[in-house]
Amino acid sequence: MGERMYLSTACAAALTLVFVVSVTGKFGGGRFRSFVASTGVLGVISRARRVIVARMVVAAEFVIVAALIAGAVGRWWSVLFPAFAGAASLLVAFTAAILLSLSRGERAPCHCFGPSASPLGVAQVVRNILLLGIALSGSVASLVESPHGHLPGTAVALCAGLAVGLVAVRFDDIVELFRDVPELVKE
Repeated sequence: MGERMYLSTACAAALTLVFVVSVTGKFGGGRFRSFVASTGVLGVISRARRVIVARMVVAAEFVIVAALIAGAVGRWWSVLFPAFAGAASLLVAFTAAILLSLSRGERAPCHCFGPSASPLGVAQVVRNILLLGIALSGSVASLVESPHGHLPGTAVALCAGLAVGLVAVRFDDIVELFRDVPELVKE
């Protein structure tokens, strides 16, 4: 049982970091306006509704963060499953939006974590699918109420989750690093 608690803790830490960076990356210095404009890439959201959609996205991300923290820190296991399910739902919606944009041949910059020059592409789809896997793993692990874990195990789970979350947040940069690596030729 303890392993599931550690898994849900790690998943909650990863997703919390991702959504905190996402929420905070959309505020200050005109970043929210930039995010609102980026919702127009889909072509299905009218100009008048972009602000509403952008606010709803940020509100959903904020609620997910609050629920993940409340569930993991307060050990209110009943909150964790809906938090993971909400994160999974939002990630499915984001992935669908990216795929829709790509199907139309649009490669606008990704404003997932604030303003960026990185265009939407396969990397964002892969990142979201990996995050979806984390959300689904966390939801399954949170279904069984576990006793409190030991501090060392919980600390390791938190650190592992935060490391995975950091990789997810910097995924575009990591992909870019390997994009310019020349192929090795076998002799």
